Amino acid sequence: MEADKPAGKRPRTKYDAAFRAEAVRRVTQDGQATTRVAQALGMSEAVLGKWVRAARTQAARPAGSEALAQENKQLRAQLARAEMERDILKKALTIFSQPTGR
Repeated sequence: MEADKPAGKRPRTKYDAAFRAEAVRRVTQDGQATTRVAQALGMSEAVLGKWVRAARTQAARPAGSEALAQENKQLRAQLARAEMERDILKKALTIFSQPTGR
């Protein structure tokens, strides 16, 4: 028994983008069962199911969603900075509006 390899683990198979796209197309467009496609291609049903779910999620997103997500992130950062500045100014106003002890 080799000490380098864990028992029961097989090497990870790498699939190229064309293979993935074809496998997902068979399930989504052709209507074939995930189990049958996975068996026909000699791969894990779990991996194919994960690819199909990711493809369906990607297809459900609107066409400019990445740009909108980036803009939302930027606007949230600006809002957080503006709120912090407002809070600082409120504290300064409270401090400077207190009567002096003279």
